[in-house]
Amino acid sequence: MFDAHVRLYLSKSAIFIVPRSLSMRTPFLTLIAAVALVAFAAADRQATAQQPPASADASSSSSAPAGEVRRTPEVTITGQRELATRITGFVNQLTAFDYSDSNKGLARWQDPICPLVTGLPRDMAEYILLRLSEIARAAGAPLAGEKCLHPQLFIIVTKNPEAYLREQERRHGAEVFSGAAPMLINEFIATPRPVRTWYDTVERTPEGLAMMNMGFPGISETTAAAGPGGTTVAVPVRPESPDVMLTNPWSQASHLVLNVVWAIKKVYVVVDPTRFKGVKLGQLADYVAMAGLAQIKLDPHLGDDPTILSLFNKPPETASPGLTDWDQAFLKSVYAAEQKSVVARSAIAHDMVREIAP
Repeated sequence: MFDAHVRLYLSKSAIFIVPRSLSMRTPFLTLIAAVALVAFAAADRQATAQQPPASADASSSSSAPAGEVRRTPEVTITGQRELATRITGFVNQLTAFDYSDSNKGLARWQDPICPLVTGLPRDMAEYILLRLSEIARAAGAPLAGEKCLHPQLFIIVTKNPEAYLREQERRHGAEVFSGAAPMLINEFIATPRPVRTWYDTVERTPEGLAMMNMGFPGISETTAAAGPGGTTVAVPVRPESPDVMLTNPWSQASHLVLNVVWAIKKVYVVVDPTRFKGVKLGQLADYVAMAGLAQIKLDPHLGDDPTILSLFNKPPETASPGLTDWDQAFLKSVYAAEQKSVVARSAIAHDMVREIAP
């Protein structure tokens, strides 16, 4: 062990520790240490001379003013913003029916859907039903069982759609067209299209309950009805009133929430195979599903938006082979949106953007 008192000989590259007691006793060891110091100092100077010069980048960075902060070039990503703008236009084109009635909510299915296909061979009809069911499940739309007995989504394939619809109007006009204005019915029947779609919608409370008959002013009687959450409430009615109207007895309207929502009651999709050629059965099935699962405009201006709804605007071989990412995202967002919200369209567009470009 060294004595507690030592003498240190320092060099840039080494430290020599010589016990103090030994250095006092043996001056010769001190002389050896001094010679070693000289040798290591010379070696340090030689190593420094052999080091490569600093690069130009290193020199420039070291010479930059101390207070200056280096900034990387800013990159503005516009793709997401452009996509959001396009999708907003897409949603508005499909769902904006009457710009003067901005408070009308979007209609969608609330009751389980029971589809029926007529006018096709059995195997083709079953394929369309299977494909429609797959799309409905993926979108979150309610779907009835395979053996449902009361169809509300009718897919009718006929080579004489106008004659067929005129006959339906004559025999079942009140049931098929629900008392719509004759001008609207005639325009629907007389306008030739590869696919005609008629939506029968009904107003309901935001909870999905039927609207009640009420009259104002005054209340003459009340009746029991199912309320929100399975409760029973007393609902005022006045059937004798000449001003009877359908009203939501649980009013909750505000600037953000609608007092009523729209539910699809029935849909008639009438396909005219004489007005298109070369369309594959899968394309037709997806087009029909898109038209039947949500209330959309019959003639939207979609431009080059990627959608199966452009099927009849271009040669079938250049059209989408089926539902696009936009179509799937639209249907899914329609059924995920808060239906009573006055900004439901904006919510659908926002959800579509997140679904397509997460």
